[in-house]
Amino acid sequence: MSDIDESFIPSPPSDFYETEPDEAPPLQVRVRVRHEADAQIPLRAVRYSSRKKRWAQTSNCARGVREPLPSTVRLVTWNLDFAAPDRMKRLLAALSYIQQHVLDCRTTHERPEPCCILLQEIHESVFTQILNAEWVRRCFIVVPASADKWPDQAKYGNVTLVSRTIPVVNVFTIAFSNSKMKRNAIFVDIKLSIPAHEDEPRLSGGIITLRVANTHLESMLEGAAARPRQLQLIAAALRGRGISGGIVAGDMNAISPTDETIVDEAELYDAWEGDEEEEGFTWGYQTREQLPPGRLDKVLTTSQDGFVVDQPERIGIGEVIGRGKWVSDHYGLVTRVHIVRED
Repeated sequence: MSDIDESFIPSPPSDFYETEPDEAPPLQVRVRVRHEADAQIPLRAVRYSSRKKRWAQTSNCARGVREPLPSTVRLVTWNLDFAAPDRMKRLLAALSYIQQHVLDCRTTHERPEPCCILLQEIHESVFTQILNAEWVRRCFIVVPASADKWPDQAKYGNVTLVSRTIPVVNVFTIAFSNSKMKRNAIFVDIKLSIPAHEDEPRLSGGIITLRVANTHLESMLEGAAARPRQLQLIAAALRGRGISGGIVAGDMNAISPTDETIVDEAELYDAWEGDEEEEGFTWGYQTREQLPPGRLDKVLTTSQDGFVVDQPERIGIGEVIGRGKWVSDHYGLVTRVHIVRED
């Protein structure tokens, strides 16, 4: 995309190709670096510069954000259905709904409370609509910078928005080698503060790094064999060196009997504490598919040492852009993450 600064491989000298002097110089090309299977591939977030009128890569550091850092973070996740018609209208409706009804920002000039917004199934044709949204430009950094950072040949993927009030210190992705659907997970490491002790409210309680993953596991019944490995890769990455804790949210496609055990097998914990009943279902009511409703979308955590995650609540229920045109076939989820003292 032309309005994002990115590094290109410089063209070799003209005589390298033994071309005639009047021939056009070779074009600059992007080189896709090959990585080992299931490797953690570094990414860079982008932030809009109102002065330069363009998106630019961030430095992945905590500079520029004033302390005190937040101790709570709102977490939103929503699969926006790449396959249904009116992709652009539905995406813009979803962003407006999150802005106004989830994060209580009535205008694009209002900054949200510290938050992470995790979107899945963003089609490549509407990716730039996220970057063009005024509220996003004013208030968020975006990961990845463009759709070509998704797995090779992917036509849709995950996008993470982090409010500018939260320092992002590391970003990477894992492209699942066992995925036939070009699925991946995007990770952001954010800095948060431990609340001060009640007896010494002026003293900082310290700073921790929380890793937040945005994912869309393999779909359908035929994807059941791939999902355990994909979730295990995420779980291992959430326990990286220097990381105080981890959260993964998104579309887990829990539709098979084998999906009932993969969270435990990955040694993760489900933030949903209710029963597997309709009040927790996130899919099956606004869809063209003839499958029973279920709780496909989840918020999962590592052991909650030093942080607590509230029970997720459903969002986007009944949201439409016109008669019978749902914003998504999924409901979204919203929760709040609290950093807590351990003493």
